[in-house]
Amino acid sequence: MTRAQAAQMFYNLLLDQEVSAAVRFTDVPADAWYARAVETLASLGMVEGVGGGKFAPERTITRAEFTVMAMRFARLPEGGENPFSDVTSSDWFYDQVVGAVQYGWITGYTDGTFRPEATITRAEVTAITNRLLDRAADEDYVDDHAGELRQFPDVSTSYWAYHDIVEATNAHSYRVYDGEEHWM
Repeated sequence: MTRAQAAQMFYNLLLDQEVSAAVRFTDVPADAWYARAVETLASLGMVEGVGGGKFAPERTITRAEFTVMAMRFARLPEGGENPFSDVTSSDWFYDQVVGAVQYGWITGYTDGTFRPEATITRAEVTAITNRLLDRAADEDYVDDHAGELRQFPDVSTSYWAYHDIVEATNAHSYRVYDGEEHWM
C-alpha cells in the first residue's frame, strides 16, 4: 500500500470531507486522484510530509506510518505500555504505536517486535482498520456460509487475517449483542 492509497482510504472514512485543504506538497499534482485526500488529511494534521515540502505519495507506507495515521484519524488518547523490543520512547511514532496496542489494534510479532519500518501489508491494513472501526467478522457465520461469500483463492481459511478480509470485502447486515457482531 502506498502513502497515497492510505491517505485516500482514511479520507473516504471521514464524515466531513469539506475541510479547507490548505497544505500542499510539491510532489502531489493538483489533478492526482489522491490530491484532495492528502491535502485534506494534512490540513487536519492526520498526515505529514517527508520533508522538503514533499509527501512521497508513491512510496510504500510503513507499519509505523500507517499506525500513526490510524491513531490521528481516530483522535484517541495516545500512550501506554510498550510491549515491543524495537520501539523506544524516543521514536517519533512511540505514543501512537503504544496507543494502538492499548486499543487492541496491533499486537506485533511473536518475537516481541513491531517492525516499524517494515512495509505494512494489505492484510495488516485490513485488520487494523476493522479494529479501528470496531468491526469483527462473525466467524461462525463466515465458516458456515463460506460458499456464499466473496473469497480470494490466495487467502486460506487458516490465514491469520482471513476473517478480517472476509469482513472487509462482504456487504452484510448484522446486529451487535453480547459485545459481538452477529451477521444475519
